[in-house]
Amino acid sequence: MITREHLAKLKLTNPPWGQIIVAHGLLRWDYRIPRKTNIVIEHEKRIPHGQAVIFAMNHTDFYNYWPFMYQLYRERGDCFISAWVKGKYYENRLMQWFLDFANNIPLPSRGYVLTKDCQTELKRKLTRDEYRLLRDWVDGSISQETFMEQADDELTRFVTTAHGDFDPQQQSYAEFIEAQYVALMALVARISEDALLNKNLNILVFPQGTRSTRLLPGHIGLAQIALKTRVPVIPVGCNGSDKCYRGALPFSSGGDIVYRVGEPMTVEDDLAPFAIDQPYTPFTREAEVRFGAQFRGATDLIMERINDLLDPEYQFDPTAVKKQGSGRFV
Repeated sequence: MITREHLAKLKLTNPPWGQIIVAHGLLRWDYRIPRKTNIVIEHEKRIPHGQAVIFAMNHTDFYNYWPFMYQLYRERGDCFISAWVKGKYYENRLMQWFLDFANNIPLPSRGYVLTKDCQTELKRKLTRDEYRLLRDWVDGSISQETFMEQADDELTRFVTTAHGDFDPQQQSYAEFIEAQYVALMALVARISEDALLNKNLNILVFPQGTRSTRLLPGHIGLAQIALKTRVPVIPVGCNGSDKCYRGALPFSSGGDIVYRVGEPMTVEDDLAPFAIDQPYTPFTREAEVRFGAQFRGATDLIMERINDLLDPEYQFDPTAVKKQGSGRFV
């Protein structure tokens, strides 16, 4: 589980020895024998030397960032990446240790924070309707009065009874979840900015937020960090990884993977219409309200550039539907 203590203790390193060990101890052999995996990075020269960037990539399978990081390490030697990884993958202690060891950055979404708090206290998963009702309240789509009218007795007791750090005498449950999320994401922002601006570590983000063979619309988190740090965003189209990684096991079945690297996008050029010259705190409601149009505009443009780098079978599908409910977070 992602906690403030976990994020406060997380130390990214350059070079990331965990990644190097995995590259030589696992991936080097897995990609060579017994089923060869051919990895090609097209237009690799578009990636600047000596300057950290944010890679924005489509997310076709569990491991489609591994071949990219491995091949870039082989070709560049000193171009290292820390990936934003969804909170659900930090539930297992061994997996948590491995992800930290490999220099990744945990990403607790609002849905994750809400789902984990409910699961911890209720000792069960939320139903889809329960999650939607709670999430609409947290997001401000419905009022507290509307929530109370629609919630059953168990959910009503839950949001009006103190537990953990929640005190209903001090704040509403929706305010509590938002405060927990903001506190966690403040640490994520600090870690990410330190990686980009001080450690010369690149960050890899899957803006669509969940796995899908076809490209999905993007979330605005990447744009919030990119527009604040003003580092280049490099779109990357991943083609073929899903045919090599067909399940949850971290072993390639062999085949061809092509990564197409797009031109860097900067606030001085492509992202200039969305540049923000005022200070703001990423991942807060205030920032989303004040600069939501810029975040959304930048995100949509980045997704268009990723789409242009994909084979037709991976390109955006307007009929594709994202997963719903709390099952996405646990």
